[in-house]
Amino acid sequence: MKAVAHDAKSMGLPLPAIPLPRSEADSSRYTDEEILAEARRLQEAIQQNQRWPISACLSIAPLTLEINRLKKENDVFLIAHTYQTPDIIYGVADEVADSYTLSKAARDAPQQTILFSSVRFMAETAKIVSPDKTVIHPSPEAGCSLSDGITAQDVRDLREQYPGVPVACYINTTAAVKAECDVSVTSSNYLRICERLPGERLIFVPDRFMGAHLQKALEGKKEVIVFDGECEVHAVFTGDKVRKWKKEIGSELSVLAHPECGADVLEEADYVGSSEKLIQEALRLGSENRPDVMLITECGTAERVLAESDNELNLYGACVMCRHMKATQLEDILQALRNPREDQIIEIEPEIIELAQRNLDEMFRLAE
Repeated sequence: MKAVAHDAKSMGLPLPAIPLPRSEADSSRYTDEEILAEARRLQEAIQQNQRWPISACLSIAPLTLEINRLKKENDVFLIAHTYQTPDIIYGVADEVADSYTLSKAARDAPQQTILFSSVRFMAETAKIVSPDKTVIHPSPEAGCSLSDGITAQDVRDLREQYPGVPVACYINTTAAVKAECDVSVTSSNYLRICERLPGERLIFVPDRFMGAHLQKALEGKKEVIVFDGECEVHAVFTGDKVRKWKKEIGSELSVLAHPECGADVLEEADYVGSSEKLIQEALRLGSENRPDVMLITECGTAERVLAESDNELNLYGACVMCRHMKATQLEDILQALRNPREDQIIEIEPEIIELAQRNLDEMFRLAE
């Protein structure tokens, strides 16, 4: 029995509308039989037949068929973050994961062209680890409240205020910010890396919520100086909301939260981890006949669990959509594959790449 998504509207946090094409897709290259077969493949992969009926899958099938054809023809590696929509994740992506895994995938891919369906800083990270490759980002306007909330000058100011103190930055930062920091971290390795940094103090930027979690975890070991930034998605959740949901649903509910949430949320959570870890934990709970699960994070994580669970799993609605991550649609990917604009091709100054590479090399070294 597959996972079931309970009505998120009852919690005031509905799942996003499905991203239907803005205009009718050109289907002239493909037969009706090919389009129907592709639509059935998409519906089977997405596993949300009510939200993604066959009519919706038929409307996007010409797009996914054409994108996959062009990928193969042009030897393009298409990677997508977990927060992208199901039509991208299950329709056209060659690899789907969180920031850390996708950074390695971009670095290790044999293809010389990478299309990154995500937000801007992630595409920049792919360019840093693969400077000789062409990196295409379909949605240049897709930013991030964390990466947009801190500048390289902010880091230089912190270094001047705290001379000699190592600076760790969350990977949700621009290339210019990474170039000013000693090491990047992700939601899957931030505690391990920060524990291993030298000295009794460290500066953590830009996520104040993850920084507060670090302060608590490293209390008595290291002083953590935290910058005042936040993820606009995870900042919505509060401990009071989680307690209310737990009371309404019952004691069997397992609450899984992302570490970008506030400390009051994490205190109420049964499990804290990165997007990939949350998915793995939800699937594990389903396999152990513990079906009642609430994911406190961006909606894409819940949609992946719905698609990938083979066990009975009741997902209760508690997700918030990232408007930046949902900016990219299949049509944007197709256009970027056919004829990328100048602003869709990631270019970073060589000196920034060199400094940011040292930062990411240190992340890979300390995380593994």
